[in-house]
Amino acid sequence: MIRMAVSGAGAIAERAHLPALISTQGVQVVALQSRTAEKAAGVAAKLWPDASSRPAIYSDFDEMLAREKPGAVGIFTPNYLHCPLTLKAIAAGAHVLCEKPMASSASDGRRMVEAAHRAGKILMVTMQRRYGALEMAVKRAIDSGVIGTPNFIRARLSHGGPENWAPGQMWFVNPDQAGGGATLDLGVHVADLALWYMGEPESVFGRVATLDKRIDVDDTGAMLLRFRSGALGVIEASWASRPALSAIEIYGTAGRVMMGYPHNNFSILRADGTPAPGYSYEEIKAQHDLRDLLAPFRAIAQNFVAAIEGNAAPNPDGRDGLRAIEVVEACYRSSRSGKPVDFPLEQS
Repeated sequence: MIRMAVSGAGAIAERAHLPALISTQGVQVVALQSRTAEKAAGVAAKLWPDASSRPAIYSDFDEMLAREKPGAVGIFTPNYLHCPLTLKAIAAGAHVLCEKPMASSASDGRRMVEAAHRAGKILMVTMQRRYGALEMAVKRAIDSGVIGTPNFIRARLSHGGPENWAPGQMWFVNPDQAGGGATLDLGVHVADLALWYMGEPESVFGRVATLDKRIDVDDTGAMLLRFRSGALGVIEASWASRPALSAIEIYGTAGRVMMGYPHNNFSILRADGTPAPGYSYEEIKAQHDLRDLLAPFRAIAQNFVAAIEGNAAPNPDGRDGLRAIEVVEACYRSSRSGKPVDFPLEQS
């Protein structure tokens, strides 16, 4: 049994990561830490109705590590804490499951990856969209050659802003605590999917702006990617999209993918316009409960446990998380300079 301590008791931890971990075999949440013990205790009371099974409550991360000596640590805090807490957890001998984005900057992400490598510890990043049933079907279709060689992707993730998802959590719009706005918060998800589907990036040309909200970070971002394969891609992220929209289009030499979530529109077609066998929405729906929004989070938790036990490769691992951060950082740099940014990304 893996003894796991968790830092962070905000919306993503309470609604997604903690319920997923509680239901995962092979792991036990033994401690929960938040900036205030009252917040952690309140979340624990909701998620563990039986008081005797609740984790120990802490307000101090260092004290939690020293007392509990966990084998793994979940870090579901504001962005600026991801790097320092991960480094402390790894130094204490723990594997780490870190919320996305893995860090506020690529330089901090590299420190995390290097620390995990030196210590021989698992570092995973919770970009759970890789485990969505439709996203996995797209990956299988690309890898099996159903649409031929992919040459263009458009990926968008947008909604009305963090105030709707996590009311009162103002760190999202604090530049020092978040490190960026919508382009970092949402763009990192679609950047990761684009790299997962299309391969390594060659260059990024991007623009970010604050178009809708009175905040000190961007609420909208767009970037044009060129991949090493020669393929092109457009990534869009926005906190100014009402209603929300999440969508992916991929075009290949022998077909296309269309996926949009508002009505679960989904199709994988061959070049002649006929459906690719085995990839219809109904076939995927028959195998997965697409209404189960926690399923990807449970899959992440299960993969984390399996990776620690040596039964699976961590997916996505720290290097995947770093690659996505680098794409987003390239977009911010490009927006400031007005010029494309090439890879490998110049370290700052």
